[in-house]
Amino acid sequence: MKTYIIYPANSKLENGFFHVSDDNYKNVQKFDHLDEFEFLTHKDKLIYLLPSSLVNCQSFKENDQLSIENNIANFIAEIDTKLINEVSDNKFFINKDVGYVLKKTIYQKINSQLGSLKCKVILLPDYFLNYLNKGDSITEFNNKYLFAFNDGTGTSIELESLEQYLHLLKNSLPNFNPYISIKNKDANNLLKEFKNKLSFSLDQIAEQDFKTLPNLYKFNISFKNIIKRLNFTKPELYLCAALLVSMISIPYILIAQNNKYTSIYEQETFKIFKKIDKNTKRVVSPKVQIDELMKQIPISYNSKNNNYSNNLKGLEFLTSFGDKFINKAEIDLNTKTATMDIKDMPEVQYKLISDISKRFNVLVLDDEISISNSLASGLIKIKFE
Repeated sequence: MKTYIIYPANSKLENGFFHVSDDNYKNVQKFDHLDEFEFLTHKDKLIYLLPSSLVNCQSFKENDQLSIENNIANFIAEIDTKLINEVSDNKFFINKDVGYVLKKTIYQKINSQLGSLKCKVILLPDYFLNYLNKGDSITEFNNKYLFAFNDGTGTSIELESLEQYLHLLKNSLPNFNPYISIKNKDANNLLKEFKNKLSFSLDQIAEQDFKTLPNLYKFNISFKNIIKRLNFTKPELYLCAALLVSMISIPYILIAQNNKYTSIYEQETFKIFKKIDKNTKRVVSPKVQIDELMKQIPISYNSKNNNYSNNLKGLEFLTSFGDKFINKAEIDLNTKTATMDIKDMPEVQYKLISDISKRFNVLVLDDEISISNSLASGLIKIKFE
């Protein structure tokens, strides 16, 4: 795992410099665009130091009883009059009793570029480079002077504005006594009254507990960014796409198949009722209707079934229930039996045939039917009495 500390050369955020943990951040290197870091993996960490001059931060007491959205709304109401542009033109954050305001166009630009990277990203104002919980500090970095205050706020100042800003600080903070990490001679002369010296190195920020610092980066959920984060190869991407299509389409396929079986069942059931009663127009409740029809069958129909001709009619009647589902039928005229090979007959239809067969002097001698996916298949042996 490697850690990269990068920062822009100027407020345009178009190019900049970076340091790597490989050499303990000693050597500085240039970059022209953030896509040069797309080779980083999910194991790596990138710390982007946003110029503090682009971030307006204010102390703000959070209400733990309110949601983050309500706290942000209260923060906006508190600083509304201090904003130089419209509220809708800004992005707002709150962390550890500090509110941050960043121009939305700037934030979206940098956040979008960082979102294309696969590594862990941390975006924070550069004044946190030398932030001290125990006191204020002034640190020279990237030709600027970073002011980090004990309350979590901060800013950055150019050398030509340093004297004026110090004068304002002394008036508002009479007890201001920061820790100093300065190399520039002119700046040291301006800050010579402050005696607390502090060594500074970039590895200090890399070792920070970032859970306590304001990470302003927010991952933008999009198909492109997710694919980059997951680091799929093309075959893996195609496989995932195929699985996704399958997950979406399978329910529709099953519904279509079920509708097909339902249609077949309804058609075959209607044929059965039509065979029993030619006056049948529609089948609404098969069980109730078949019971009513059975009551209407004359008793003589059963008593006159002793001749061979009527037995064949009984067989014809039975096969008409679902002849499309009968692969073959073997008839033994001597024993008055028949063996039929049934395949993929709707279960409901098969049970209906079994229920009414006795009423037509047809006995089931052997039933080797198995039910799978609501379809009946196997051998059935019947006898005509």
